[in-house]
Amino acid sequence: MAKQEFLSFVLANEEYGVPILDVREVRGWNPVREVPNSPDYLHGLLDIRGEYVPIVDLRMRFNLSPAEICATTVVIVLNDANNHPLGVIVDAVSEVYDLSEDQIKPAPHVSVTVDQTYIKGIASVDSGHLILIKLEALFDIEELNNTSVEEETA
Repeated sequence: MAKQEFLSFVLANEEYGVPILDVREVRGWNPVREVPNSPDYLHGLLDIRGEYVPIVDLRMRFNLSPAEICATTVVIVLNDANNHPLGVIVDAVSEVYDLSEDQIKPAPHVSVTVDQTYIKGIASVDSGHLILIKLEALFDIEELNNTSVEEETA
């Protein structure tokens, strides 16, 4: 049975996961350039080795209180559906889980914190449960990429 690795992170005391193959890097917090007239959850742009990367506050995208930047706050830089970088601000990175397909259960009909359209599935792990996120459902990738392109040419 095929296994897949997931990087887990914490938001408001819940543990979430994304496929590790979609993770470019994990970075400590750095100030970002604000983008006028952008969605509330778009924190700004970060220059990473000459490439402007949209940085999204995942807490705000999940309708939670905005991220409070502290010592454990990190940005996970992911590949979006078009293989462009997208940074998400999370409270902390937790660990890497190696999960088989049969360990991942379908998204529940009700979730307290996240609309089920954003959930790929849930897996039982030692620390409780891991909510696996469907990244492509979370963001208007086209809008975020257009924002970063407009900023680069400004």
